[in-house]
Amino acid sequence: MLNPNQNRIDYGSMLAPPPGYILDLAVGTTYSLDLDALIGACIALGLAEDTDSRLINNPICLLEALRSTGDKVALFCEAGQIHLPGNVTPLYILLENMVFQVAVKAKKGTVGYPSFHPKFWLIRYVEDEERKKFCYRFVVLSRNLTFDRSWDVSFYMDGYDGKETEKNEPLSDFLRYLAKQIPKSEKGDSKYKKIRTLIKDLQHVEFNTGMKEFYDYEFIPNGIPKPGGGVHSVIDTPLIKGNDDTDEKFFHELFIISPFLSNDIIRQFNERSKWTGKADCVLVTRKMSLGRLKPEDCDRFDIYILKDAVVDGEQAISEEGTDYRKQDIHAKIYMIRKYNDTDLYLGSLNASHNAVYGNVELMLRLKSRNRYLNLQKLLESLFDGPEDDANNPFEKAGVDMATGEEKEGKSTLGGIIKAVNRLESMAEAELVEDFYRLTVYFPAYQMEEQYRVTLKPLLCDKVQEMSECVIFEKMTLTELSAFYVLSVSEDDKIPEQRVIKIPVSGLPEEREQKIISTIIGGNPQNFYRYIAFLLGENSVIGASEAVGIFDKTNETGKRHSSDFVPALYEKMLRTAVNSPERFKEIERLVEAVSEDNVIPEGFEKLYETFKKVMK
Repeated sequence: MLNPNQNRIDYGSMLAPPPGYILDLAVGTTYSLDLDALIGACIALGLAEDTDSRLINNPICLLEALRSTGDKVALFCEAGQIHLPGNVTPLYILLENMVFQVAVKAKKGTVGYPSFHPKFWLIRYVEDEERKKFCYRFVVLSRNLTFDRSWDVSFYMDGYDGKETEKNEPLSDFLRYLAKQIPKSEKGDSKYKKIRTLIKDLQHVEFNTGMKEFYDYEFIPNGIPKPGGGVHSVIDTPLIKGNDDTDEKFFHELFIISPFLSNDIIRQFNERSKWTGKADCVLVTRKMSLGRLKPEDCDRFDIYILKDAVVDGEQAISEEGTDYRKQDIHAKIYMIRKYNDTDLYLGSLNASHNAVYGNVELMLRLKSRNRYLNLQKLLESLFDGPEDDANNPFEKAGVDMATGEEKEGKSTLGGIIKAVNRLESMAEAELVEDFYRLTVYFPAYQMEEQYRVTLKPLLCDKVQEMSECVIFEKMTLTELSAFYVLSVSEDDKIPEQRVIKIPVSGLPEEREQKIISTIIGGNPQNFYRYIAFLLGENSVIGASEAVGIFDKTNETGKRHSSDFVPALYEKMLRTAVNSPERFKEIERLVEAVSEDNVIPEGFEKLYETFKKVMK
């Protein structure tokens, strides 16, 4: 079940629609976000291709993936945790309407600002033909939507329309919380309405775990409001509720994987294990997190960490000077067995104080039996056999092995980024002669003198010092964006940079059209590739044909725009008979680029002929 050598789940396959279905709506959450990883997710959702597919290198396929999913994807992330891309592309403009930042307010009893930390997807697919039947998929992960190479865990299950149920109410409450994070200026948007519709759908969706090992499930939010008052809290569940003198307190076996720890949380589990006297406890964590523990507060646990050879393994096989990244534990797993009943908790919750008492999190509780899931079975799977086997990637550890204290992404500069993101910022774009003036407002902005804070639009190189009012002059149409680079530095320290999203009023509607024209770039081959893509019987076929069918050369070894017309005519004729609605997509494309002189002359005549016949 947790064997890292055998039980692998591909991120793209989890998001791709089931056979016979297409994407209708996807709501996702992550703590940190890589914009390129989001593009990969859109390829899986919109084109049913793996996130590492060769299509990701085809700008035409990327353009269609983002354009087709733009109104169907809502991705919520921690404010100030969007990574700065290495290579910036105008395609990021098509991600603006997908991304929503969440800034959790400060709470008593937590250090700094709590984090928006859940990692899940709730996806609604619709039948490709009849459009009457829906499939719902819930995906829970410990993985952020980034290219981090740490070891994570994920699980997904599908559901269909069924009898009315209350099991999904906690998940519906989470969606209500997310819907409220959409800025007021965008709440009339169709995406907000779609999320509200999805909440109603959940009243009669019956999920099935799809595995004999798990006979039931429960959604467990943490840190979000309940409709009738109060807050959903993991403290009220059997996972943590054992702190009270109740029957939930004791267990016979406990298994925890958590990269980040707090001594008080581990101490609570340690104390609970003494109720039965013979409880077996195992903790898997990072070496650097061991420094947070006191020996007397974890003396009931056998503790394991990844071997150094695994953590640094990429360096060992890399050539000298090649960039490499370490890998370590990032999964969050809790297994509690009591008599014949076993509960497995998966999701985003670390065994840390801020996670339990402050952060917004989501966990999934899977109910099982001892015969299917117990500590011995779990360890044998994780260790790939006996503990002393050479293939075991883990080794036993003690608190004294700590090499330093692992931090959950907190720093002074990071705190400034969080504070800036909690200002009610907004921006305004206005046309001044042939260019645009972009004004960004940060009400009540103040900063101590030792820090230097700058702001830069993501799609251009203009940099300004932060103030209550920041102005960028002479911006071109394709430089305008809701994404900005926030940079914070102190003395000679390396600055911390994050991409933040700021609502912008006055953005011209033709920005997206300009991107399409830029990608096509007056190249007839690219134009015909995009048309072939739009005419494909499904997204994958369209993508394959767009890559291959128009790459052929004529007898002279050269390609001319007129060479593409016969193949395109045949494809359009077949589409006119089988899928005439696809011509609406062609019409949108023609309207978008008609003023930029990128439409080949041969296509205009062909298109007008079909347009007259099909009316």
